[in-house]
Amino acid sequence: MTREWSLEFSDDHGITGSLRLTVLDGGVPATFSARVALPGAGVVVVHDDDVPPPRGSQLVIRAEGLWAEFVCETPGEHWSFGLEAFGVRFDDEAEAAASDRGERVAVGFDLEWETPDRVFGEILLGRRTIEFDGSGRFTW
Repeated sequence: MTREWSLEFSDDHGITGSLRLTVLDGGVPATFSARVALPGAGVVVVHDDDVPPPRGSQLVIRAEGLWAEFVCETPGEHWSFGLEAFGVRFDDEAEAAASDRGERVAVGFDLEWETPDRVFGEILLGRRTIEFDGSGRFTW
């Protein structure tokens, strides 16, 4: 049985992003990915197909250069998402889709999702902190 948690978000300023954690039963490593596209700053991708699956009921993953947490604050109504990682920055989506080599950059999310599909918080990119208030879809 596969379990997946996925958040996709965007705002009126052209910022788009996503977080996805996929866990397969049977001791197989988990897969994690995050992506954020910022106008004028490019696309930053974090991806790891070999992270230790979360232990117990907490959705926390840790790997080299990666920490992420998905927290259910109020079932079906409110989740928080934390990310501290090193990602790879590309100039645009086409380059991100065609290459795995780019500029290494620190990336972080401190985001909240509330029904009906509001996402807000902060996105950290390098030394920049970007306030985010937009919409998003969360599935679990």
